[in-house]
Amino acid sequence: MKITNSNKDAIICLAAGKSQEQIIIKAKSLGYIVVAIDRDQASPGFKYADIKICQSTYDADAIIRELEFLKNEYRWIGVLNRSSGPPVITAARICEYFEIPGISIESAQNLVNKDKLRESCLKYGIPSPAYKIYSTNERETVFSNKFPIVVKPALSLIGKSGISVVRSENKLKSSINYAIDNTINKKIIVEEFLEGPDLSLVSFVEDGKLCSICLLDEINIEREDGAVTGKGFKIHSPDKNNWKLQAHDIAIKIISTFNIERSAFMVSFRVDSKNNLRLMEVHLDLGGDLLIEEVYPKAFPFDFLEL
Repeated sequence: MKITNSNKDAIICLAAGKSQEQIIIKAKSLGYIVVAIDRDQASPGFKYADIKICQSTYDADAIIRELEFLKNEYRWIGVLNRSSGPPVITAARICEYFEIPGISIESAQNLVNKDKLRESCLKYGIPSPAYKIYSTNERETVFSNKFPIVVKPALSLIGKSGISVVRSENKLKSSINYAIDNTINKKIIVEEFLEGPDLSLVSFVEDGKLCSICLLDEINIEREDGAVTGKGFKIHSPDKNNWKLQAHDIAIKIISTFNIERSAFMVSFRVDSKNNLRLMEVHLDLGGDLLIEEVYPKAFPFDFLEL
């Protein structure tokens, strides 16, 4: 597929580290001008970008000020982001300011912060685990009379960090401390434990419509201390329990509820005792965990990054 763009069409890439190199190179090969943003002047992706901006991807105001100097020279047509958490909010703010199709700031905040996501699920009837939210200064009040449960940060910087399965009361305090050590929004979540597997729907949203690619089995390990770590992914097949259709239907409801116009869109689920999917997380980024480097090239008969 050959894409021809005018010299004025420019893409904004949040971060320019090693994991962004492929993204920048691919965008350049498709004819786009790339403006890369990273606080580290030595970021390896800068050597492939047309323009580099040395700012933190967390600082939307500073980035927007820098982009303002370029707005008459280039036509901003998209924002690329591979990082979860605060850069998702930055991307939303850039899109709103420069009127680039994306997702609203409020919706991005509600989807990125798991405490707000849980509250939104309850409000709009999106299936998710039963939960309770605590602020970090309420650690002494956390209580459960039923185990196992899951204790997790409401927002962390690294996937799976701070998440524990708690199977007895004597493990509760250490798991709370682990979650608190990894939360960046001063909230933790205590939720019901679901016995089933973890699944992720890989997709995009374009013009408010779901563009589904595949369902992944997420391979997670519970350590002896209860901490959960990610070990990898595999393509989900065969689908004996109709999980693909469930994932598709829930994803469409999320898109409608949060008015998502355009975004990378990876939705994570866990299966309950009745083989029904419950929403765990929504990722509005292109994803890490070596998915782009290792899994997608082996799994797909097309170029994921070109798509």
